[in-house]
Amino acid sequence: MDEFSRGPARRDLDICDILKEGRRLVAAGWCQGAMAKDAQGHAIEASSPEAVAFDPVGAIERAVLNLLGGDRGTLIQNYYKGFYALAWGLHTHSKLSAWNDDAARLQVEVLERFDLALAQATRPLPHAPRAAA
Repeated sequence: MDEFSRGPARRDLDICDILKEGRRLVAAGWCQGAMAKDAQGHAIEASSPEAVAFDPVGAIERAVLNLLGGDRGTLIQNYYKGFYALAWGLHTHSKLSAWNDDAARLQVEVLERFDLALAQATRPLPHAPRAAA
């Protein structure tokens, strides 16, 4: 198994696991202008075994596939968990992609966005106020 693939795990993935795997992928290879690129720099599907570099959106897709062992049955629901945690404040694929594709953007900034999303995801949720009995 190469450094961009992982073995199977459970179907309902934890947001932190998705973000950590997505961050790992971007740290190993980051790209702009496509969800993923091959070793020659050509745009490619994030799910392709030839993908060696990922933008944040492609990294989340590939992370989910890696964690699910390639099983696409729950890809969408798990993908959106990771995507919305990462895109917090940007809200849409196009805005996250535009942010990533900014010519001044650095890989370290993309990794910092993953770190921010991980920090947000590990914070305890506030409890709703209890109604008086």
